[in-house]
Amino acid sequence: MTLIDNNRKLSENISIVESKLAYKGDICVRIDKILFDQKVVTKEIVEHSKSVGIIPIANNDEIIMILQYRHAVGKCLLEIPAGKIEKGESPETAAIREMSEEIGFSGSIFPFFQIYLAPGYDTELMHIFIARDLQHKKAVADDDERIVVKRLKISDAYEKALNGDIVDSKTIASILAYCAKFNSCKQRML
Repeated sequence: MTLIDNNRKLSENISIVESKLAYKGDICVRIDKILFDQKVVTKEIVEHSKSVGIIPIANNDEIIMILQYRHAVGKCLLEIPAGKIEKGESPETAAIREMSEEIGFSGSIFPFFQIYLAPGYDTELMHIFIARDLQHKKAVADDDERIVVKRLKISDAYEKALNGDIVDSKTIASILAYCAKFNSCKQRML
């Protein structure tokens, strides 16, 4: 059975019985009651705009990352630059803007892959880009951001993704995918 056939089979006989908006703001929260295998199940869903993440590559062996305070977890996390796509923006335009705002660089961007960040409860789809041919300019962070720009060897970022020093899911996925695609990180046995 193929993945598509499995997907059709798994999603058969699921329907929304009721959907209520519980909160509306920059994000929305809705409560869905769905008929799932002849049982009504309640799901809380966060509706979030699409977003972008950027893997900025400098000197062919460095990645430019950010150390950023994240209030939801109460600590600073090492991450790739990222942010939401504003109304009317394309993913490419948002990636260029976010890279400029967060790390103060412009460059050529290339689509890499897309991921759902937390599909169990959140609709956010993130477009991941690779940025090359970087040129420095002044960063202008948003009012709610505290950011420190960090340059790491890609191999060091890879090690941090594997050993738990990086705990941000989009960053781990991006680093591992980049290393797998471009075979640019030292391999190690677990």
